[in-house]
Amino acid sequence: MVGSTSNSSSGESGILDRIVAERRERIKQAKLDRPLAEVKAALNDAAPVAPFKEALASRPGISVIAEMKRSSPSAGSLDPDLDPVLRAGMYCQAGAAAISVLTEPDFFGGSLDDMRKVKAVASQQGVAVLEKDFVVDEYQVYEARASGADAILLIIAILDTSTYSSLLELTNELGMSALVEVFDEPELEIALSANPGIVGVNNRNLKTLETSLGVFEQLATQIPDDALKVAESGMKNAEDVARMGRAGAKAVLVGESLMRAGDDAAGLVKAMSKVPVSGAAT
Repeated sequence: MVGSTSNSSSGESGILDRIVAERRERIKQAKLDRPLAEVKAALNDAAPVAPFKEALASRPGISVIAEMKRSSPSAGSLDPDLDPVLRAGMYCQAGAAAISVLTEPDFFGGSLDDMRKVKAVASQQGVAVLEKDFVVDEYQVYEARASGADAILLIIAILDTSTYSSLLELTNELGMSALVEVFDEPELEIALSANPGIVGVNNRNLKTLETSLGVFEQLATQIPDDALKVAESGMKNAEDVARMGRAGAKAVLVGESLMRAGDDAAGLVKAMSKVPVSGAAT
Protein backbone atom coordinates (compact mmCIF):
# COMPACT_ATOMS: atom_id res chain seq x y z
CA MET A 1 0.00 0.00 0.00
CA VAL A 2 0.97 3.61 -0.50
CA GLY A 3 0.23 6.53 1.74
CA SER A 4 1.02 5.93 5.39
CA THR A 5 4.34 7.74 5.78
CA SER A 6 4.60 11.43 6.55
CA ASN A 7 5.55 12.36 2.98
CA SER A 8 2.82 10.29 1.41
CA SER A 9 0.09 11.27 3.84
CA SER A 10 0.52 15.00 3.32
CA GLY A 11 -2.07 15.06 0.55
CA GLU A 12 0.42 16.36 -1.96
CA SER A 13 0.02 15.07 -5.49
CA GLY A 14 3.25 15.05 -7.43
CA ILE A 15 5.54 13.12 -9.69
CA LEU A 16 6.05 10.34 -7.15
CA ASP A 17 2.33 9.55 -7.07
CA ARG A 18 2.24 9.43 -10.87
CA ILE A 19 5.24 7.11 -11.02
CA VAL A 20 3.73 4.72 -8.48
CA ALA A 21 0.37 4.73 -10.28
CA GLU A 22 2.06 3.81 -13.56
CA ARG A 23 4.09 1.09 -11.89
CA ARG A 24 0.97 -0.49 -10.42
CA GLU A 25 -0.70 -0.57 -13.82
CA ARG A 26 2.34 -2.13 -15.44
CA ILE A 27 2.59 -4.72 -12.67
CA LYS A 28 -1.02 -5.75 -13.29
CA GLN A 29 -0.23 -6.32 -16.94
CA ALA A 30 3.05 -8.07 -16.16
CA LYS A 31 1.24 -10.57 -13.95
CA LEU A 32 -1.04 -11.39 -16.88
CA ASP A 33 1.80 -11.66 -19.38
CA ARG A 34 4.09 -13.62 -17.06
CA PRO A 35 2.40 -15.10 -13.97
CA LEU A 36 4.27 -15.04 -10.67
CA ALA A 37 4.71 -18.83 -10.76
CA GLU A 38 6.64 -18.46 -13.99
CA VAL A 39 8.84 -15.74 -12.53
CA LYS A 40 9.55 -17.88 -9.47
CA ALA A 41 10.52 -20.79 -11.72
CA ALA A 42 13.06 -18.54 -13.43
CA LEU A 43 14.88 -18.08 -10.12
CA ASN A 44 16.59 -21.42 -10.72
CA ASP A 45 18.41 -19.96 -13.71
CA ALA A 46 19.20 -16.56 -12.21
CA ALA A 47 22.78 -15.36 -11.99
CA PRO A 48 24.34 -15.86 -8.55
CA VAL A 49 23.92 -13.05 -6.03
CA ALA A 50 26.92 -10.83 -5.38
CA PRO A 51 27.09 -9.63 -1.74
CA PHE A 52 25.99 -6.02 -2.11
CA LYS A 53 26.55 -4.76 1.43
CA GLU A 54 29.95 -6.44 1.59
CA ALA A 55 30.88 -4.84 -1.72
CA LEU A 56 30.22 -1.42 -0.21
CA ALA A 57 31.69 -2.12 3.21
CA SER A 58 34.93 -3.68 1.98
CA ARG A 59 36.32 -0.63 0.20
CA PRO A 60 38.89 1.36 2.21
CA GLY A 61 37.29 4.68 1.30
CA ILE A 62 33.89 5.90 0.19
CA SER A 63 32.20 3.34 -2.04
CA VAL A 64 30.61 4.75 -5.16
CA ILE A 65 27.34 3.31 -6.43
CA ALA A 66 27.45 4.60 -9.99
CA GLU A 67 24.04 4.97 -11.57
CA MET A 68 22.86 4.85 -15.16
CA LYS A 69 19.59 6.23 -16.51
CA ARG A 70 18.37 7.64 -19.79
CA SER A 71 16.25 10.36 -18.23
CA SER A 72 14.62 11.47 -15.00
CA PRO A 73 11.76 13.75 -13.93
CA SER A 74 14.23 16.12 -12.25
CA ALA A 75 16.83 16.26 -15.01
CA GLY A 76 14.91 15.50 -18.21
CA SER A 77 16.71 13.66 -20.99
CA LEU A 78 20.22 12.56 -20.02
CA ASP A 79 21.31 9.88 -22.48
CA PRO A 80 18.47 8.51 -24.65
CA ASP A 81 20.99 6.36 -26.55
CA LEU A 82 22.51 4.85 -23.39
CA ASP A 83 24.40 1.61 -23.98
CA PRO A 84 24.21 -0.29 -20.68
CA VAL A 85 27.09 -2.61 -21.60
CA LEU A 86 29.53 0.20 -22.43
CA ARG A 87 28.46 2.27 -19.43
CA ALA A 88 28.80 -0.71 -17.07
CA GLY A 89 32.26 -1.47 -18.38
CA MET A 90 33.32 2.13 -17.85
CA TYR A 91 31.96 2.22 -14.31
CA CYS A 92 33.70 -1.03 -13.41
CA GLN A 93 37.03 0.09 -14.80
CA ALA A 94 36.75 3.44 -13.02
CA GLY A 95 36.44 1.76 -9.65
CA ALA A 96 32.72 1.78 -8.84
CA ALA A 97 31.85 -0.53 -5.95
CA ALA A 98 28.39 -1.14 -7.37
CA ILE A 99 26.21 -0.10 -10.29
CA SER A 100 22.67 1.18 -9.97
CA VAL A 101 20.40 0.58 -12.95
CA LEU A 102 17.13 2.47 -13.33
CA THR A 103 14.65 -0.08 -14.65
CA GLU A 104 11.49 2.07 -14.45
CA PRO A 105 10.34 2.54 -18.06
CA ASP A 106 7.91 5.45 -18.20
CA PHE A 107 9.81 8.23 -16.42
CA PHE A 108 13.42 6.97 -16.55
CA GLY A 109 13.50 5.04 -19.82
CA GLY A 110 14.82 1.87 -18.18
CA SER A 111 14.10 -1.84 -18.37
CA LEU A 112 14.98 -5.13 -16.74
CA ASP A 113 16.85 -5.96 -19.93
CA ASP A 114 19.21 -3.07 -19.13
CA MET A 115 19.94 -4.63 -15.77
CA ARG A 116 20.51 -8.08 -17.23
CA LYS A 117 23.08 -6.61 -19.60
CA VAL A 118 24.79 -4.74 -16.78
CA LYS A 119 24.83 -7.82 -14.58
CA ALA A 120 26.62 -9.80 -17.30
CA VAL A 121 29.40 -7.20 -17.37
CA ALA A 122 29.58 -6.40 -13.67
CA SER A 123 29.63 -10.00 -12.48
CA GLN A 124 32.85 -10.57 -14.40
CA GLN A 125 34.45 -7.67 -12.53
CA GLY A 126 33.14 -8.55 -9.07
CA VAL A 127 30.91 -5.47 -9.02
CA ALA A 128 27.44 -5.69 -7.47
CA VAL A 129 24.27 -4.48 -9.20
CA LEU A 130 21.37 -2.58 -7.66
CA GLU A 131 18.03 -2.60 -9.44
CA LYS A 132 16.51 0.82 -8.86
CA ASP A 133 12.77 0.79 -9.25
CA PHE A 134 9.67 1.88 -7.38
CA VAL A 135 8.90 -1.40 -5.64
CA VAL A 136 5.37 -1.77 -4.28
CA ASP A 137 4.62 -5.44 -4.94
CA GLU A 138 6.35 -8.75 -4.20
CA TYR A 139 6.15 -9.54 -7.91
CA GLN A 140 8.83 -6.92 -8.52
CA VAL A 141 11.13 -8.49 -5.93
CA TYR A 142 10.92 -11.92 -7.54
CA GLU A 143 11.30 -10.33 -10.97
CA ALA A 144 14.42 -8.45 -9.88
CA ARG A 145 16.12 -11.58 -8.53
CA ALA A 146 15.15 -13.62 -11.58
CA SER A 147 16.76 -10.91 -13.71
CA GLY A 148 20.02 -11.03 -11.74
CA ALA A 149 19.72 -8.19 -9.24
CA ASP A 150 22.02 -8.31 -6.22
CA ALA A 151 20.05 -5.61 -4.41
CA ILE A 152 16.85 -3.64 -4.78
CA LEU A 153 15.65 -0.23 -3.62
CA LEU A 154 12.83 0.04 -1.08
CA ILE A 155 11.48 3.59 -0.81
CA ILE A 156 9.75 4.22 2.49
CA ALA A 157 7.82 7.18 1.03
CA ILE A 158 5.71 4.80 -1.08
CA LEU A 159 5.30 1.91 1.38
CA ASP A 160 3.32 1.42 4.56
CA THR A 161 5.07 -0.23 7.49
CA SER A 162 3.61 -3.69 6.96
CA THR A 163 4.33 -3.79 3.23
CA TYR A 164 7.84 -2.50 3.77
CA SER A 165 8.57 -5.15 6.38
CA SER A 166 7.27 -7.99 4.20
CA LEU A 167 9.15 -6.80 1.11
CA LEU A 168 12.38 -6.47 3.10
CA GLU A 169 11.93 -9.97 4.50
CA LEU A 170 11.31 -11.40 1.03
CA THR A 171 14.34 -9.59 -0.35
CA ASN A 172 16.53 -11.14 2.32
CA GLU A 173 15.00 -14.58 1.78
CA LEU A 174 15.94 -14.41 -1.89
CA GLY A 175 19.53 -13.63 -0.94
CA MET A 176 19.51 -10.02 -2.06
CA SER A 177 20.19 -6.86 -0.11
CA ALA A 178 17.84 -3.91 0.19
CA LEU A 179 18.86 -0.28 0.07
CA VAL A 180 16.15 1.24 2.24
CA GLU A 181 15.61 4.86 1.28
CA VAL A 182 14.35 7.64 3.54
CA PHE A 183 14.01 11.41 3.34
CA ASP A 184 12.91 12.55 6.79
CA GLU A 185 12.74 11.46 10.44
CA PRO A 186 9.30 9.75 10.31
CA GLU A 187 10.45 7.69 7.32
CA LEU A 188 13.69 6.81 9.09
CA GLU A 189 11.72 5.61 12.11
CA ILE A 190 9.71 3.28 9.89
CA ALA A 191 12.86 2.08 8.12
CA LEU A 192 14.65 1.25 11.36
CA SER A 193 11.66 -0.71 12.68
CA ALA A 194 12.73 -3.65 10.50
CA ASN A 195 16.49 -3.41 11.20
CA PRO A 196 17.71 -2.87 7.63
CA GLY A 197 21.35 -3.53 6.86
CA ILE A 198 21.66 -0.57 4.50
CA VAL A 199 19.97 2.80 4.92
CA GLY A 200 20.06 5.39 2.18
CA VAL A 201 19.17 9.03 2.75
CA ASN A 202 17.91 10.70 -0.39
CA ASN A 203 18.96 14.33 -0.48
CA ARG A 204 16.26 14.89 -3.11
CA ASN A 205 12.68 15.41 -2.00
CA LEU A 206 10.75 13.03 -4.26
CA LYS A 207 7.66 15.24 -4.01
CA THR A 208 9.22 18.59 -4.92
CA LEU A 209 12.45 17.31 -6.56
CA GLU A 210 14.43 19.89 -4.55
CA THR A 211 17.87 18.73 -3.41
CA SER A 212 19.97 19.57 -0.35
CA LEU A 213 23.02 17.76 1.01
CA GLY A 214 21.91 18.90 4.43
CA VAL A 215 19.25 16.19 4.47
CA PHE A 216 21.84 13.44 4.88
CA GLU A 217 23.80 15.50 7.39
CA GLN A 218 20.67 15.90 9.50
CA LEU A 219 19.58 12.25 9.48
CA ALA A 220 22.89 10.36 9.45
CA THR A 221 23.49 10.75 13.18
CA GLN A 222 20.19 8.97 13.86
CA ILE A 223 21.11 5.87 11.87
CA PRO A 224 22.65 3.06 13.99
CA ASP A 225 26.29 2.24 13.35
CA ASP A 226 25.46 -1.35 12.38
CA ALA A 227 23.56 -0.09 9.33
CA LEU A 228 25.67 0.96 6.36
CA LYS A 229 24.91 4.60 5.55
CA VAL A 230 24.45 5.71 1.94
CA ALA A 231 24.09 9.31 0.80
CA GLU A 232 21.97 9.61 -2.34
CA SER A 233 21.55 12.45 -4.85
CA GLY A 234 22.97 15.95 -5.14
CA MET A 235 26.69 15.17 -5.28
CA LYS A 236 28.45 16.81 -8.19
CA ASN A 237 32.13 16.28 -7.35
CA ALA A 238 34.61 14.74 -4.91
CA GLU A 239 34.20 17.67 -2.54
CA ASP A 240 30.49 16.92 -2.18
CA VAL A 241 31.32 13.27 -1.55
CA ALA A 242 33.86 14.30 1.09
CA ARG A 243 31.14 16.36 2.78
CA MET A 244 28.92 13.29 2.91
CA GLY A 245 31.84 11.25 4.24
CA ARG A 246 32.37 13.71 7.06
CA ALA A 247 28.69 13.32 7.92
CA GLY A 248 29.02 9.54 8.19
CA ALA A 249 28.44 8.11 4.73
CA LYS A 250 30.26 4.88 3.84
CA ALA A 251 28.83 4.94 0.33
CA VAL A 252 27.31 7.42 -2.09
CA LEU A 253 24.86 6.89 -4.93
CA VAL A 254 25.57 9.24 -7.82
CA GLY A 255 23.58 9.35 -11.02
CA GLU A 256 22.73 12.64 -12.65
CA SER A 257 26.24 14.09 -12.30
CA LEU A 258 27.76 11.01 -13.93
CA MET A 259 25.23 11.00 -16.74
CA ARG A 260 25.92 14.68 -17.46
CA ALA A 261 29.71 14.26 -17.29
CA GLY A 262 30.02 12.62 -20.69
CA ASP A 263 33.58 11.49 -21.34
CA ASP A 264 34.59 12.78 -17.91
CA ALA A 265 32.34 10.32 -16.07
CA ALA A 266 35.12 7.80 -15.52
CA GLY A 267 37.37 10.44 -14.02
CA LEU A 268 34.55 11.59 -11.75
CA VAL A 269 33.99 8.05 -10.46
CA LYS A 270 37.73 7.67 -9.83
CA ALA A 271 37.93 10.97 -7.96
CA MET A 272 34.91 10.16 -5.81
CA SER A 273 36.24 6.68 -5.06
CA LYS A 274 39.47 8.17 -3.69
CA VAL A 275 37.65 10.05 -0.92
CA PRO A 276 38.41 8.34 2.40
CA VAL A 277 35.66 7.59 4.88
CA SER A 278 36.99 10.37 7.10
CA GLY A 279 35.79 12.73 4.40
CA ALA A 280 38.94 14.56 3.31
CA ALA A 281 39.33 14.54 -0.46
CA THR A 282 42.67 13.33 -1.75
